[in-house]
Amino acid sequence: MRQDLVILIIPSHEKDDKPLKDQEMWAAQAMELFGDLYGGATAFRALAGIYKDADGKVYHDTPILIESYVERPKLVDETTLNELLAFAQRMGKEARQKAVALIINDVFHEITEY
Repeated sequence: MRQDLVILIIPSHEKDDKPLKDQEMWAAQAMELFGDLYGGATAFRALAGIYKDADGKVYHDTPILIESYVERPKLVDETTLNELLAFAQRMGKEARQKAVALIINDVFHEITEY
């Protein structure tokens, strides 16, 4: 069966460039969520990242990437998608983010509405 790739990026900084004090907590929660939704996950600490918002402001980051390979039926399940979106929105709001990055296969989703 075909598997799809889901990646959630856990930022290291808030939208005002202050270090995110609870990055590890968000990564741990995302791992638990991916484990529950998809049966497992792997976390990778990235060396560096950069994000440029619509206003042209550049943000530097050292994110943690949480990824999981998912069977298509689990990926497209509406309840599962809603749980993933709810987590991303909660993280965006509580971690004070301009946007939350979610990648599914080769599509980048920029979540900005919390």
